Amino acid sequence: MKSKNKIFIATSSFSNVNSKILNQLHKKKIEVKFNSLKRKLEKDELINLAHDCKYIIAGTENYNKEVIDKLKSLRFLHRLGSGTDNVDINYLKKKKIIFSKSKITPESAVAELIVGYILSSYRNILKYDNQLKNRIWKKKMGQSLLGKTVGIIGYGKVGKYLHKLLKSFGANIIINEKKKISKKNSTLSKLVKNSDIISLNINLDKSKKILNKKVLKLCKKNCLIINTSRSDGIDNEYLYFMLKRNKIFGACMDVFDIEPYYGKFTKLENVILTPHIGSYSKEIRFKMEAESLTKILRTKL
Repeated sequence: MKSKNKIFIATSSFSNVNSKILNQLHKKKIEVKFNSLKRKLEKDELINLAHDCKYIIAGTENYNKEVIDKLKSLRFLHRLGSGTDNVDINYLKKKKIIFSKSKITPESAVAELIVGYILSSYRNILKYDNQLKNRIWKKKMGQSLLGKTVGIIGYGKVGKYLHKLLKSFGANIIINEKKKISKKNSTLSKLVKNSDIISLNINLDKSKKILNKKVLKLCKKNCLIINTSRSDGIDNEYLYFMLKRNKIFGACMDVFDIEPYYGKFTKLENVILTPHIGSYSKEIRFKMEAESLTKILRTKL
C-alpha cells in the first residue's frame, strides 16, 4: 500500500500551531488530520482514523504489535510527551518505522501543578470558592507548606524541578530514586513513614506498584498523596479505601487507569482530580506541538 502524505494527530487536543509551519506543510502537500473524538483513542478507533496516514503524532493511546501491523501506511511515529511505555519501540524498529519523541520536556508545568495541588488542598481554596459562590461564608483553619516534609518518589526532571520549587516554600525534602543520585537517597519505607506529602513522579514499572497496599499502610494520618505520573504506580483500590475511611488527609490525581475518568474517586470530598493536564500549559504545549510538526517536515521518507 502506498503511503499518503497525511499526518494523524492522535492526541486528544492540539492547539493551532504558527502559520509558518502550516504553510510549509501545505507546500509539501501534507494533509493534517485531527482526533475528532477529542479523547484517548481505543484500539479500533485509532486504526480506523489513522489507517491511511504516513505520519502519526501520538498521545497516550496504545501502539502495540497488533496496532502497528494494522497501520499499514505508517512510516513515522512521534510521541508527543515524555513517556514511551505505550509504544512498542522495538517493533517499530523491526518494521523500519521511524520513531521519535519530544525533546522539549514538561517538568516545569508538572511541578507547578503539584505545588498548586498542595496549596489548594492545604488552604481549602476550591471548597471556599464553591461555598462563597453559594452565599456560604464559613472558615476552617488551613495548613502551611512551610516546614512540611515532602517525599519525592522518582528524581528525574520533574522530581528535580519540584525539589527546587518546594525548597523556596521552606519545605523539607526526602528523595527516593532507584538510580544513583548525588542527593541523599532514602528508602521507600522511610520516605512514606516520615512524609506529610508524597509526590509520585515515576516512569512506569510494570513489574510492581510502587505504592502498594503494604507501603500505603505506612502513611501518616495527615498524609497528602499526589500522583501526576502513572496510575499503575499506586494501588488505587487501597488508596480509595484509605480516603473513604479518612485514614489519610487526602489525594490529588491527574492520571487514571481508564481515561476519561468518571469513577468512584469523584464521589470523595478529600480528593482533587484533574483530567491529565500535567504538561498542559500553553507555553510548553505550543513548543512541543511545533517541535513534532517540524520533525516531520525535516524527515525525508
